[in-house]
Amino acid sequence: MLPILAETSEFDVEIAEAWSKAGMLGLALGLAALGLALLGMNYMKALGRNPEAGKAASQIVIIAAMIEVTALLAFLLGAFLL
Repeated sequence: MLPILAETSEFDVEIAEAWSKAGMLGLALGLAALGLALLGMNYMKALGRNPEAGKAASQIVIIAAMIEVTALLAFLLGAFLL
């Protein structure tokens, strides 16, 4: 008979599930923040090259709102899962 090297309890499984859900939530929110940062950085670069690109500010706000809605949905889903 082979000896059992590691035994897992129900508590260990619950802790692993909670950590994995928290990691996925952190990843989703971190990537949303990265997306907003890249959007803002490239918009500022565009304004530096062409000052008349400021007319596209409404489109940039709409894109930023889409990213924020995605992050909010990920947060709410994560809150219900945890």
